[in-house]
Amino acid sequence: MTSLLGEMCLVGAVGAPLAGAVAAAGGRARGLRAAAGLGWISALLAVVAAGVVALHGPFVAAADGRGGQVVLGLWADQLTVTLVVLVCIVGALVQSFSLRYLEGDRTTPRFFAAANVVVAAMAIVCASATAAVLVAAWVAAGAAFVAALGCRPDLPGVRSATRRTFRMLVAGDLAAVAALVLVWLRAGNVDLAAPGALRSAVAHLGGLATPVALLVAVAVLTRSAQGPLGRWLPGTVSAPTPTSALLHAGVVNGGGVLLVRLGVLAGGSMLAMAGVFTVAAVTAAVATQAMNRRADVKGALVLSTMGQMGFMVAECTVGAYLAAVVHLIGHALYKAGLFFGSGAQVPRPGEAPVAPAAVMPNVARAAVSAAAAAATVAAMAAVPQVLDHRGAFVLLVFAAGTAASASWSWWGRAPVSARGALLWATALLGAGALYGLVLDGLGRWIGPSLPAVGTGVLSPWWLAAVAGTGVVAAALTRLPSVRLRLVAVLVDAAAPPAAGFARAMRGAGRAARAEAPGSAPELVGVWEESAA
Repeated sequence: MTSLLGEMCLVGAVGAPLAGAVAAAGGRARGLRAAAGLGWISALLAVVAAGVVALHGPFVAAADGRGGQVVLGLWADQLTVTLVVLVCIVGALVQSFSLRYLEGDRTTPRFFAAANVVVAAMAIVCASATAAVLVAAWVAAGAAFVAALGCRPDLPGVRSATRRTFRMLVAGDLAAVAALVLVWLRAGNVDLAAPGALRSAVAHLGGLATPVALLVAVAVLTRSAQGPLGRWLPGTVSAPTPTSALLHAGVVNGGGVLLVRLGVLAGGSMLAMAGVFTVAAVTAAVATQAMNRRADVKGALVLSTMGQMGFMVAECTVGAYLAAVVHLIGHALYKAGLFFGSGAQVPRPGEAPVAPAAVMPNVARAAVSAAAAAATVAAMAAVPQVLDHRGAFVLLVFAAGTAASASWSWWGRAPVSARGALLWATALLGAGALYGLVLDGLGRWIGPSLPAVGTGVLSPWWLAAVAGTGVVAAALTRLPSVRLRLVAVLVDAAAPPAAGFARAMRGAGRAARAEAPGSAPELVGVWEESAA
């Protein structure tokens, strides 16, 4: 009886967004409110399904074919239900926000219908019981997002961004389908709920293991907007904010979800993992630096997402799946909130500029930032068993870097005061300890259902290269001898492909070098004019 309740809730969590898509397609305001309500019902059902897993263990809601083999179905264990809960909550938040943000827009019903299909498809990707259903849902999620992106073709840049996104996502989806076909020919429709099924499939692939891993890598890098395969993402800033929130909190994360769910299959080739790691590491380093060269809020958030996804994908390539899941959950919720509040960051006409306050000198800021990083790591490490899983030090390094960066940024704007310093130190210690507790709790909960580490995964120490590359890139931007050329390259990397863009940037670079040492904001202004 309990298993039946869990199955009904899991199926309902996936089916409610589809019902919401139908309700929204009618175009009435009542249908839109019903779709938003169904989003929260979906999230509630997903939470109940997670409770059933916690109390009674994993279960499968499936339709069996000949010989008892699963044909269609959803698999619920600690990992999959956690991901489904995340997807459903993000979908409900986006729709609730959209009710007010898109009120009166004639394209709102179309957006709601497409967004609900994205949520349902991504939930199936998270919980699919077979490889075939997972890939089919993966393709459906990409197609539905393209439909959501193109809801406002009248806005500048939306048409070209939609076409570019469609082409790139189709390329990645074809790679995923090709990988599925190769696996099917050798190992059949892999039952993802069966223990050891993926490892057995890799054994059956033989010499095809590397091509399959490379195809999965292409699908992951495309959806996660990494390297040359990610040039579609910057252009999506032209779409309304709810579309951006849905993309960055739910769709781009799909690359990490695919790597976690097909960890053994993707990690069967060291060549594939080394290639994915290299692209992800370079993207993380370049995007993190380039986001500081974007003058617009949403553009900076786009590049932040590319950098975060690069680090998360790199975590998967070293088998640090728990770190990747923690990162995925945190990024989805945090980035959705940032996009929802992005409008508040735009200065309003008539607002008086804030007078600069006396801030901390750079030498003192560096010392305080280093102390902040050390305090955060110490608070995390003090939590029992927080370091007992693979790649745990990765999260320590990430937390240290985040604390140092936040401290450096904060004390570059905030006035110096003893009270402020005490509050800041207390907040950092509390945040570090809380992060450690969350990591420990998620490790205990998700740990048993994480995929086995593939034979081709890299050593966790490879992630030191990501931090090293980022430090080198940051240092180079401060050297006058290379600043002009490097900043121009970073601005180029930050921009969506556009006709005449490269020519405009070369002209801007020549003009800046001919006159006087320029600045990143000047070059960003040139980009903004050329992109428009």
